Amino acid sequence: MNKLPPARLLTIIKLTILTVFPVHSALPQFDDEACAKLRDLGKFYDNPEAKGLQSAKLFLSYQHQVGHIDGVDANGKSFDDDFEEFRRFWMGLSGQFGAYWKFKAVSQLSNDRHNYPDGTAGSYRQWGHETFRAANVTFDAGKYWDLASVDSLELGYGRRTGRMADEWHRSSTVINCLERSSFANKLWLYDKEKGNPMATWAKWKSGMHTFDAAVFSGTYEDYIGGWEDSKVYYASWLGSYSGTSSYDLYEYWISFYKQDGYLADDHLAGGMDWALSLVNRIGNEPWALHSTLAFGDNGNLDKSGASKNLGQQGDFWGLALMPMYWIKADRIKLVGRYVYQTSDQPNGLSLNSRYVPLAGARDATLNVNSGRGDEHHAYYLGLNYYLCGENLKIISGFQHDYLSSAAKKAFRGWTLGSSFRIWF
Repeated sequence: MNKLPPARLLTIIKLTILTVFPVHSALPQFDDEACAKLRDLGKFYDNPEAKGLQSAKLFLSYQHQVGHIDGVDANGKSFDDDFEEFRRFWMGLSGQFGAYWKFKAVSQLSNDRHNYPDGTAGSYRQWGHETFRAANVTFDAGKYWDLASVDSLELGYGRRTGRMADEWHRSSTVINCLERSSFANKLWLYDKEKGNPMATWAKWKSGMHTFDAAVFSGTYEDYIGGWEDSKVYYASWLGSYSGTSSYDLYEYWISFYKQDGYLADDHLAGGMDWALSLVNRIGNEPWALHSTLAFGDNGNLDKSGASKNLGQQGDFWGLALMPMYWIKADRIKLVGRYVYQTSDQPNGLSLNSRYVPLAGARDATLNVNSGRGDEHHAYYLGLNYYLCGENLKIISGFQHDYLSSAAKKAFRGWTLGSSFRIWF
């Protein structure tokens, strides 16, 4: 394995100090009253006795992010690049009507591609409705039918997330790392425009056990969508043993999906055939450990139903371990993550679009194999500073990636970044 030149390594160390370990004492402090006002900022209607609309709340999420990459490509060429973007700008509305119904709609209002070079990928910052991140209605069937056999029963219809990896069990507003790992994103049931798909589902809870059964549609629309394309059959079980163990947090989660579609159908998850994930969360304050073990089949069709390149097919499996520790309770959290994933085809895995493939797109002389390979190691270390809990925070971190394809290096290097995040 080639070593980084000393000067380049020194640059990385300096950036790590400046990016991952900011001067927290210079940041403003917010008391409990100010943070409560932020959390409740979107609440504008509450009338639980009403026969119609009983509550309504506005939602807003804004994230701004900077990043730096320093690495070596498949030909041994060293490179570095910098990025800045409006990572997310979402707005939405949620609430309850009648005694049994809830609704939620969240619109993605930004599409920042200005880091991309001019050409087929475009280079622009676009504002306005792009797609719905969520748009659904749920019915509290357990309450309506007064079911004694379950603690709760929810029936739902609309756009929602298909959760597999531990990192996808948490919303983007409360994730622990700067970015979800490429392994977690590979398991996500995204539509062909990287949004959450249409689904119909039933979710019920009985004691320590929670079950979720759903059918997802591969059909993509900017708004609601239909059922003309592939179908994904999804089931999950959550066992929460926190109340009966010596740990504050002790959970298991098993999730599985199988996709069924025809040639020329739109497909979810990049056309994957099936996936199975096993999640464990364990912890006692101030520490916690989250893990994901998953297996799957890449399938032979891509997200638009076209045949995949043979090198992108085949089986895969991977492991993600995320240890966390509160340096200062509710204020400063240290987060680590190790990811290993492998595929039996040379291009069966892919890195996140941030930032290795993007650097390759910006410099035609680089060969990073489009961020694809068959074996990937990733080591992450980050520091999160919470000004108002999850609602106002700064997440910073650095990651080392080693990606190979057919036993040859495709990329090795460091990615550093920091993100300001606020939501209510």
